[in-house]
Amino acid sequence: MKKVKRRNRGGHFLAHPEEAIAVFKAVRQVVPDEVPITVKLRRAWDDTEDMTAAFHEVFDAIYDLGAAWATVHCRTVEQRYKGPGRWSFLTELRAKHPDRLFFGSGDIWTAEDVFAMLDVTGVTGVSVARGCIGNPWIFRQCRQMMAGHAPAEPTLAEQRDVLLEHLRLSTELHGERGASKMMRKFGIRFAKHHPEGHRVKADFIACDSRAAWHRVLEAHYPTDQSIIPT
Repeated sequence: MKKVKRRNRGGHFLAHPEEAIAVFKAVRQVVPDEVPITVKLRRAWDDTEDMTAAFHEVFDAIYDLGAAWATVHCRTVEQRYKGPGRWSFLTELRAKHPDRLFFGSGDIWTAEDVFAMLDVTGVTGVSVARGCIGNPWIFRQCRQMMAGHAPAEPTLAEQRDVLLEHLRLSTELHGERGASKMMRKFGIRFAKHHPEGHRVKADFIACDSRAAWHRVLEAHYPTDQSIIPT
């Protein structure tokens, strides 16, 4: 919240709808018509009536100005990531605008959650955000469910391969020291898919070098593709 207010980040504009609309209008004017423009916004700055009205003012204006679609996160800016998202807001928004294309976001942690949001709210599609951190397989699992199959958990070898690739790319961008520190938060998320999650999490947190990361992977992630976490 402090950063949003101090730096006038995206959520700031939900409290100032005229500014949000002016920004979108300026972008639309300089981007070629054949290039679609989308917007992501939270359901309001806070839960007051004035801020809810401000959301609808922005939401209506961007479609009038040519937005291809919007993605609506069902928490307020004030909530940050605390408390449950209000899926009922998305349901109400769909009832109010049955013909608009818009995506829903918030509290999507599994492939099952994706289809639950579609069923419950009627949104056109679902945007996965924090739910794919440490779980990139959520998208594959969605495709499996769309094909009528049960979502398959990644093998430990698949997890190892993704972690190695993530570490490699992070090292290229941030250097070994920066990557080793930054990757801890991702290791914590990946550890949730491991049968010895608490132990693996602790080992990831202790990593301070690329070599340490490789030791953890050697210790906990075998290369046998048949081993599926249980």
